[in-house]
Amino acid sequence: MDQQKKFIEEASIRLALIQPAYNETYPDASKRAYFCRVTEKPIKMPDGREMRYSPGTLACWESDYRRGGFDALIPKSRCDAGKSRRLDDDAIAAIYRIREEFPKINAKEIYLKLISDSIINQKDVSLSTVQRYVKKHNLKGASCPGLKDRKAFEEEFACSMYQGDSLYGPYIVENRIRRRTYLIMLLDDKTRMIVGGRFFYNDNAYNFQKVLKDATATYGIPQKLYVDNGSPYKNEQLSLICGSLGIVLTHTPVRDGASKGYV
Repeated sequence: MDQQKKFIEEASIRLALIQPAYNETYPDASKRAYFCRVTEKPIKMPDGREMRYSPGTLACWESDYRRGGFDALIPKSRCDAGKSRRLDDDAIAAIYRIREEFPKINAKEIYLKLISDSIINQKDVSLSTVQRYVKKHNLKGASCPGLKDRKAFEEEFACSMYQGDSLYGPYIVENRIRRRTYLIMLLDDKTRMIVGGRFFYNDNAYNFQKVLKDATATYGIPQKLYVDNGSPYKNEQLSLICGSLGIVLTHTPVRDGASKGYV
């Protein structure tokens, strides 16, 4: 993945995490309680890594966003990139992945698998380091962490979240050429009202952004945009547009048909 594109997608994830605090729409008793709750579990990054953050980190992101907007959330290149650390991000992500795949194995077995998979070097990381991490983050004897909780959801307010998708339209004949059309639509999650929709000859990012522009100009800027992983909806330009407008861009899980929207 291109480094700049990865950084922009990570910034979008950060925005999604802090937006309830920024807009004061969190359901918890306090902002601190909200930060504590959302950092209880690891966060999946665009490249597949799973990262754990502290409540203080999210508080810093919110402060950065208030001062500098979306650009302030874009990660900066690490000055110690390439240097060895005891448990780096890849090793931590691997621990969570192994725990999910093998929920009954213990810390020693996790350690041995990290070595066999060439994630860590036995000379650099000791068994006690992995054991302490597993104990500290309550990863002992996890049961079925990969099980997905399927619950119906609906936004509390109108125009809080738009859902977007494309549909095949009819063929039409123009200049004696038979052409396929595509209907690109945006629905309001709460009311199911069509907030944007047009027919096009091409289902692409440029045309979807036209529909999004019309929808926001007519009905306002939503807090969230929920779309799938197709190229019209997952690209650097859309991430930048949503980031600059303060919209949390959310994609359906890959190959997860049960999470599709209403369009």
